[in-house]
Amino acid sequence: SNVCGNGIAQSLAVTTQTVPVQPLLISGNSAPCQGTTGLTYNVTNVAGVTYTWTVPADWAITAGQGTNSITVTAGIMAGNIDVVPSNLCGNGTAQSLAVTTQAVPAQPLLISGNSAPCQGITGLNYSVTNVTGVTYTWTVPAKSEVRAVEKTSRTRGTPETKTKNIDVVPSNLCGNGTAQS
Repeated sequence: SNVCGNGIAQSLAVTTQTVPVQPLLISGNSAPCQGTTGLTYNVTNVAGVTYTWTVPADWAITAGQGTNSITVTAGIMAGNIDVVPSNLCGNGTAQSLAVTTQAVPAQPLLISGNSAPCQGITGLNYSVTNVTGVTYTWTVPAKSEVRAVEKTSRTRGTPETKTKNIDVVPSNLCGNGTAQS
C-alpha cells in the first residue's frame, strides 16, 4: 500500500513440517543363521525421509543404507537392528528389532548305551542329551555287516570281535553339526 491505496496482495502457501514419525515395525528375520548373506530388513517408505540403520557389531550392511530397506550379512552376535528416520527438521524416534543368530548344533556329548552288546540282542537303546530345536539322524551298522561278523566267527570256530560305529548327527535349520560316534 501507499498514499494512493492498497495494491494487489501476493500469497505464499506455507506448509509446516515435523520430524518424521517412528517407523512401524522392522520386517525381517529375527533369528537368522550365523553368516547368512542377503538378509533384508525394511520399514514402510515415507517420501522425503532418510533412514539411518545400525546392526550388531559383527554384522555388515551390504546395501541400502539411507533407504527404507537394507541388505545385511549376519554375524554371530545378538543385538538390535535399529533404524532412525530423519528429514530437514531432524531425527524421529528410532525403531528396533531384537535379533539373535542361530548356529549349527554343537556335537552331542557322549552316546549312552551298551558299547559291547551280545550278538542277537534286540531292543538296545542308545541316546544323547536332547537339545530343543535339534533333530538327530542315527546311523547303525547294517544288518548284513552284523551277519557277516557272525558267519566269520562261526567259520573260524572262535569268537571274533569286530567294531562298528553307531553315529548320530545333530541338525537344525542352519545345517548339520559334527557327528558323535
